Order: sequence, then C-alpha cells, then structure tokens
Amino acid sequence: MSTLSKIQSYKGEIVTKMKQLLILLLGMLFFYSCAKEDLVETDPELQPYFELFAEEATMRGFFVDYDVERIEGLLQDIPSTNVQGQCFQNERKPKKVIIDINYWNNASKLEKEFIVFHELGHCFLNRDHLDDALADGTCVSIMHSNPGVCFFELKADNRDEYLDELFSN
Repeated sequence: MSTLSKIQSYKGEIVTKMKQLLILLLGMLFFYSCAKEDLVETDPELQPYFELFAEEATMRGFFVDYDVERIEGLLQDIPSTNVQGQCFQNERKPKKVIIDINYWNNASKLEKEFIVFHELGHCFLNRDHLDDALADGTCVSIMHSNPGVCFFELKADNRDEYLDELFSN
C-alpha cells in the first residue's frame, strides 16, 4: 500500500471516529436535557399534603404515583388577586400544582390541606369546578370555584364527607 493510500485510509478512519464521537455527544446532550426536563419535584412544605392526598386516595380505591402522573407541587407568588392555587397541565411537561406563597404562609393546616387537595383534584383526578350547594348554601364539593359561590369550611367533622365526594367522580 502506498503512503498516499495509507494517509487517505487514516484520514477516513479519523473522520469516521469524529462522526461517531459527535453522534455520541449529541445523544448524551439530548438524553441529559430530556432527563432534566422530566424531573418531577415537589416543594418540601407541600410534600406532606401530597402524601396525605395519596393516602386518602388509596383508602378510596385510587393509586397515586406522582412520578408516573408527572405532577409536581410548587410554592410561588401568584400575582392574580384571590387566586390561592392553580393547576397547570401541559402534555410535554409535568403538571404543576402551584400554591400562592402568601396564602400558604397564613393558612391553617386544614386550609393548606384544602388547597392542595383542590388543585390535585384538577391535576390528578381531572375534576372541574362544582359549584352546587345544599339548601343551606353549603358547598357540596371541595371542588367549588371560589368562596363566594357557596359556604365552605373544611373541618374535622365534615372532612371525610368532602373527601368521599372528591374521590367519587
């Protein structure tokens, strides 16, 4: 084999190796960017309420896996007045339960439970708002749209009824 042929052969091998390296690097970059985007993380302050929702769901025949369902919880400032929580759904990204940080910092334990369960009602159970009220004006569901539509107060003595209704649809 001539020297020119050897040089061309080595040059071809180098080009092939560079292409393989480039494909490998692009693959790693794609994998890393997708894996990072798919992370589902929940704020540590919300985590106990997410776990409680999963326990209550299990007692009523539902299995909750937030990683599989791709649902995360975040505490953030929600600039809209009178909006305490939101559920954002996007097929390409995790669903987000966002709770207003100012509301959270001033809420009782039951109010925190209510807002997390309400938003998970949207994000996990795919429930819409239900503004029906009993004859006395009491909300029939934890899924009511706002405080002015009916009277609602989550208490220890009505909690089970509201949670039974939440998981019934």
